[in-house]
Amino acid sequence: MRLRRRRRALGLRPPLRPRARHRLRTVHRGAAAFAEGCVAGIRNPNSHEDGLPELPEHEALEQLAAFSVLARWVDTATIAF
Repeated sequence: MRLRRRRRALGLRPPLRPRARHRLRTVHRGAAAFAEGCVAGIRNPNSHEDGLPELPEHEALEQLAAFSVLARWVDTATIAF
């Protein structure tokens, strides 16, 4: 049994196909964690703390890119009933 798992992990056998529902849950969990990180690490310090130095342009663009990715994920998300 262990040998089979090792072979699968090392790519000696084709990977098992993940179930679609499990994959969607994983993507949802990742997007939620990313959103929480963006708010906690980018938005909150810049909005709630006085006296922070102005960000260099490249850092501001990186933060904008992070929120852009998050916004695209939200825009393309669907709600399943």
